[in-house]
Amino acid sequence: MAARAAARWAASRTAFGERGREKRQQAVLRTAEDVTRTMGEMKGAIMKVGQVLSLMTGVVPEEMAGQLSSLQMQAPPMAFELVEAVFREQYGRGPDRVFAQFERVPFAAASIGQVHRARLTTGEAVAVKVQYPGVREAIDHDLANVSVMLRAAGMLARGLDVGPIVDDLKTTIREELDYEREAANQARFGELYRGHAFVRIPDVYGDLTTKRVLVQEFIEGEPFSSAVLREQRIRDDIAEKVFRFAFGNFYRHRLFNGDPHPGNYLLCNDGRVAFLDFGCVVAFEEQTVERFRALIRTLFDGDLEAWRSAAEEVGILQRGAPFRTETLYEHMHWFWKPILSDEVIFTRELAAEMVRRNTQTTGEGGTINRHLNIPPGTVFLTRINFGLAGMFGALEARGPWRQIIGEYVYGWEPQTELGRASAATSVGLSV
Repeated sequence: MAARAAARWAASRTAFGERGREKRQQAVLRTAEDVTRTMGEMKGAIMKVGQVLSLMTGVVPEEMAGQLSSLQMQAPPMAFELVEAVFREQYGRGPDRVFAQFERVPFAAASIGQVHRARLTTGEAVAVKVQYPGVREAIDHDLANVSVMLRAAGMLARGLDVGPIVDDLKTTIREELDYEREAANQARFGELYRGHAFVRIPDVYGDLTTKRVLVQEFIEGEPFSSAVLREQRIRDDIAEKVFRFAFGNFYRHRLFNGDPHPGNYLLCNDGRVAFLDFGCVVAFEEQTVERFRALIRTLFDGDLEAWRSAAEEVGILQRGAPFRTETLYEHMHWFWKPILSDEVIFTRELAAEMVRRNTQTTGEGGTINRHLNIPPGTVFLTRINFGLAGMFGALEARGPWRQIIGEYVYGWEPQTELGRASAATSVGLSV
């Protein structure tokens, strides 16, 4: 794939002017198609990388992001014979013997499994997620390669403690392969959000779910990607619902659903957002959450020295880093940029700058990054921050993100209509 991309790019440099621009654009488009097809066929962790890249608006070329977005729901599916083989292994019989009806063609295919529509013998419509055969072995190989790359990065970035990051990735991604665990996570979230004003969690059928087949309620709705076609007021509303779900879970329930991409969200006709995938769920200790609350308070107060101490306490910043606090803040504040003002518009440029600052390897920013770290257990917090920034950037979502976080950190009264609706319908909360 890399060789083909290089050959295309070299060929595109042989033309000049308008013809040259056309050839270079065509090279980008064909390479984007090539990358997407290859990642989709490889599945597993490699495909997850493609899903993350598809959200990096402003970082990868728009043509590349557009092609990669198909990996969120529509990867190349596996043959139905393989689906039948999984069912015989898990149930001792084919899908037509487990369900009253089972559609042979999946309506969604992602990194670990694909989803078929079916109907129970009792009449309920369900979505059946079937894990790809061999995906566990493929992911083990992928993770071994990631470990090598991360350890090489650790040699360049002195502050980066690679061991816990590797452990986090291995543990969490392997946990995604256990559909019984995912069903338990989903049931837990279902109880927290039963009857909620704007969050919907599909019911799971635990008696039909196995390690490699997950059966859940089928929900009608529009894909999250369709939100870009709606008027700005609706886009802002949708973004606030997803933002509240993501960070409300962390600060109020010490839970994090760490796989943010449009394929995991569904826009229901009644205005609710359905959250569909609970394979990557992390539970945090209260001490960890409180350290992040303390960090946010220093940002709200504008106390830079307290912020530096809090960043060291959380483990983001190496103690004794040889930089002035103002220099560190200028580089690092982009990670919290959306909550530093009363109202912020997410843009592609903002999302790109958040990623650029956190991945910079040269210049002063690169030098600072050598003294930064991802604390144990928090690698997926970074993933969801980047993921949401990319999604909201595509929506150009405007919101009072600072005030919403203030509700979670300080216990402020709900600051928006959606906040009041959430408080009135959330477990253990009231207006």
